[in-house]
Amino acid sequence: MPFRSLDLEPGFYPMHGIEKRLLMRFYLERGLSKAETARRVGISRRTLYNWIAAGELERDPGDMTVRYGPRPRRPSILDPYKETIRRRLSEAPQLSSARLFREVRSAGYPGGYGQVKRYVHNVRHGD
Repeated sequence: MPFRSLDLEPGFYPMHGIEKRLLMRFYLERGLSKAETARRVGISRRTLYNWIAAGELERDPGDMTVRYGPRPRRPSILDPYKETIRRRLSEAPQLSSARLFREVRSAGYPGGYGQVKRYVHNVRHGD
């Protein structure tokens, strides 16, 4: 599909990523409304508003690299009981996951057996 001029008809979206942001900037600089710009580019208005608020459209095109990183670790409902499990395994390494599950359950752990079993396996095998 050959590239048409920047006067694209609605519904024709040949670009993605950096090009899409440049096209949005082009439309906004020429006075199109934000709603019409979002419609022509094929994104939601909310996305366009978020990119404008974050300064994404003002960035230098040469610097438009993706800025993803690792997500922060979410706390686990097992976290408050992990030290108890580690301590019990160091005192008695032969304890089963089922036994440790019953112990942390009686201490108030609201989660399931599978999570305890995986954690015990990781502690024992050094994962």
